[in-house]
Amino acid sequence: MIKKGIILTVWMVATLTAAAAGKYHISASAPETVTLGQQFRVVFEMNTRDGKFIPPDLSNFDILMGPSTSFSQSTEIINGKISTHISYTYTYILQPRTLGTFTIAPAKLRIKGQVIESNALKITVAKGSSPPVNQGNNPSAGASPSDITPSSSNPNLFLKVLVDKTRVYQGEAVVVTVKIYSRVNLTGLEEVDLPEFDGFLKQEIPTPDLHSLEREYINGKAYGTGVIQRYLIFPQTTGNIKIEPAKIVALVRERVHTSSDPFFDDFFGNYRTVRKSVLSNRVTIHVDPLPAGAPPGFKGAVGTFGLDASVDKTTLKANDAVTLKVKISGNGNLKLIESPRVEFPPDFETYDPKITSHISNTVHGETGYKQFEYLMIPRHAGKYRIPSVEFSYFDPSAKAYKTLKTPAFSLNVLKGDQTESGQVISGGGQEALKYLGKDIRYIYTKPIKLKPAGYTLFGTWKFYLVYILSLMAFLLAVFLRHRYLKAKGDVQRVRNRKANKMARKRLKTAGQFLKKGNQSGFYEEVLKAVWGYLSDKLSLPLSDLTRETATEALEKKNVDKDTIEKLMRVIDQCEFARYAPEGSTGSMDKLYEEAMAVISELEEKL
Repeated sequence: MIKKGIILTVWMVATLTAAAAGKYHISASAPETVTLGQQFRVVFEMNTRDGKFIPPDLSNFDILMGPSTSFSQSTEIINGKISTHISYTYTYILQPRTLGTFTIAPAKLRIKGQVIESNALKITVAKGSSPPVNQGNNPSAGASPSDITPSSSNPNLFLKVLVDKTRVYQGEAVVVTVKIYSRVNLTGLEEVDLPEFDGFLKQEIPTPDLHSLEREYINGKAYGTGVIQRYLIFPQTTGNIKIEPAKIVALVRERVHTSSDPFFDDFFGNYRTVRKSVLSNRVTIHVDPLPAGAPPGFKGAVGTFGLDASVDKTTLKANDAVTLKVKISGNGNLKLIESPRVEFPPDFETYDPKITSHISNTVHGETGYKQFEYLMIPRHAGKYRIPSVEFSYFDPSAKAYKTLKTPAFSLNVLKGDQTESGQVISGGGQEALKYLGKDIRYIYTKPIKLKPAGYTLFGTWKFYLVYILSLMAFLLAVFLRHRYLKAKGDVQRVRNRKANKMARKRLKTAGQFLKKGNQSGFYEEVLKAVWGYLSDKLSLPLSDLTRETATEALEKKNVDKDTIEKLMRVIDQCEFARYAPEGSTGSMDKLYEEAMAVISELEEKL
């Protein structure tokens, strides 16, 4: 009997251990073959958030980032059977150091006295193209690798503000790149304090969020680099302008050594995340003034531009509209360009131009176009000429001013359907019109109503009647406004009056969740409707509302116990359904009707 008991006990322990091991699992995945210098991901996935994750030794590779964690959970109901799938992952971004075949040992999960191992990974590093020396795919980074020197304070983690040029003309664009360099296990950035660029007009260049680091070699050492932000800046003053340093707080994952035995530390070592403050370099831009000899039409445009102009018609009738379009395109400070001056014929009615633009900020500068549409209306027939439109700008690459001209346009204006015999002389604006040929005034033939000489309304009964009615209307308006302001100032009264409306609005939202089958959203909106209604109707803040305070307040309002019990039943069902497993929450349709009914009963009794 004793022997049978021992065998039974051993069998039960083995069975429970196997069941526990089958309940939890951990797996590893990575590409089988990578090239030297290529980044790749190693993902460890488990079906629980509990326990302790023990990563394997990754010393054969450079850890560019990680571990980053993610969590997902899904629930399926098939033939009434509920199954829940949980996925919790640890992701590393690695890069091989040398050629060869390497084995990553299994990762481990220690949970409830058990140690569960993942599968091992075998990765072959093949020979590829030599690692490029780049600037993070930025042609305008403004510094070669030899110019980028690691910070003396921390050569393994530093920040740089890079510019594509350090000597420019006033108004010339400068591309600024804020870039991080890391040889440590960087897990994220907590604070990013970028320069203000005082003395510059700043435009942001769209920069993707930093999710991973690029491989870059500096002085023979491999760094993980990433662009935090890029800018286009336009100097507004001359002289030496300083760009203040950028500052970040980086989160760095470090191994904690708990013993003097390196092997023990590698096997059981813990990690911690520390905050490290990193300050970039300070950059000075020397800004030269624009040279003398600017053309008369120069208005501060700096860059490389083109000019185009067109009219939508060359033959038209008097009083018809014609549009002149002037388009300036190219690369430079396009947003600061003003509308060119156009000399219109004196017999034209003109309006302010309509401005449309399509401008993009890129690492190559501010590119795109700006178009000006001038609407003009000729008032008389004849042949007219719109002179050439001129546009002047300064070209930094040529270090010279340039002037562009459009062709002149000839308009043939035919006699319109409604022209006048008098001439119209315009000074170029709609307000400066003079009419000639109007010296004849015809005899007024309509009957004239005469009044006695010296007759006035003041002092008559009509005057006093209007005065009294006006005074009464003024007093009535003051009274009504006083009542309105008083009612509006009574916040509690307004909340009380709108309580039912707000509750029904939330129940309507709950009904939409009901149709979509969104159980959590439905129960949450029903609870918001009920508690929000009680808060507004009972003049109690939501933070003070509990089942006890709500019941006590309703009893003071003489609400019968049956209605209070219905209300509490609705609250209990919602709270139970929110935290209970799916499938045990009851009928949502019935609960929706009960909530509508109990709020209607409370509205009648309160």
